[in-house]
Amino acid sequence: MRYFFEDCALDTDKRELRRGPDIVPTPPQVLDLLEYLIRSRDRVVSKDDLINAVWNGRIVSDSALTTRLNAVRRAIGDSGEQQRLIKTFPRKGFRFVGAIHDEDRCPGTAVVSLAEPSKLARATGSVAVSVPDLSERVVGKRRFHDWLGHLRGRMKLVGGALASIATIGAIAGGLIGYWNVWKTIRTDVVQEAQKIQERLTVKPAIAARLSLIVLPFANLNNGAEQEHFADAITTDLTTDLARTPATFVIGRETAFTYKNKSIDLKQLGTDLGIRWAVHGAVRRNGDQVRINVTLTDLQTARDIWSDRFDGDRTNLAVLQDNITARLLCIAHLHLRQYEEAIEQCSRSLNIGANFQAYVS
Repeated sequence: MRYFFEDCALDTDKRELRRGPDIVPTPPQVLDLLEYLIRSRDRVVSKDDLINAVWNGRIVSDSALTTRLNAVRRAIGDSGEQQRLIKTFPRKGFRFVGAIHDEDRCPGTAVVSLAEPSKLARATGSVAVSVPDLSERVVGKRRFHDWLGHLRGRMKLVGGALASIATIGAIAGGLIGYWNVWKTIRTDVVQEAQKIQERLTVKPAIAARLSLIVLPFANLNNGAEQEHFADAITTDLTTDLARTPATFVIGRETAFTYKNKSIDLKQLGTDLGIRWAVHGAVRRNGDQVRINVTLTDLQTARDIWSDRFDGDRTNLAVLQDNITARLLCIAHLHLRQYEEAIEQCSRSLNIGANFQAYVS
């Protein structure tokens, strides 16, 4: 199915969005979200509707949903201020309000046969239909073909004369203007090649906002039970961080595809469009738990903070809450978002508002 609106075309079979003649690079979730909004354009869809349709009911923070909606609006030339195509209804949801034209909705064409005019006249009652007889149509057709042949002959004569004049002019002026023309063409070609090369080498910028992934924590013990325990720590940290407003966290399913794999951290940040990676290791000795945590800046692949947290398994929730607060504190400080860091730092470090010493 293809949907057309304004200067855009969405092809759901090819998974392709175009604006004018250009293809708009669009992530899969953004395409899914746009397609669902268009298909449901006859009603207002809630956040729960979008999460169930696009994320299959997985836990998604409000900030993640807002980020994807903003990406949809940018892709189709809309914005949260204009809302020409996607309108927000406060406390209710969203609706696609643009005019849609799809390829399957073609107006029907009525075909009228004039083979039997007398019957048509009788059927209409008050409308008389006059149709030329066969001989008149044949004569008219011959006259039209004669006139068309005469016109083609004249056009050939005119075209030949113009071609001769153009050839003489080209020979006379070619030697004089050849060098100037060549310089102009060469300059245009070089400039166009440079533009194409720039477009090919441009990489998507890694977001400067608080966006991150929690990579699967390593298990420093042996045994499947301890492996499940380390995975549970990873899942809980992902959930706790995703609940924080204005924080975008890559989902657990995506994160676990990198388990036990060698990762190029800079490439990871570019591929996922995120700024930070949280990773570490878990060791358990009876009820005693030790969690090593590291926060890495994916723009530089440099570890900006790491720490060790010891606690009791029976009080694991408090330990994880402290880790979450410390991660958010350090990340906000490095982004110099001091107001956002106040609450998290006071929970984890108890250092008040003197943050400068913690900023690299």
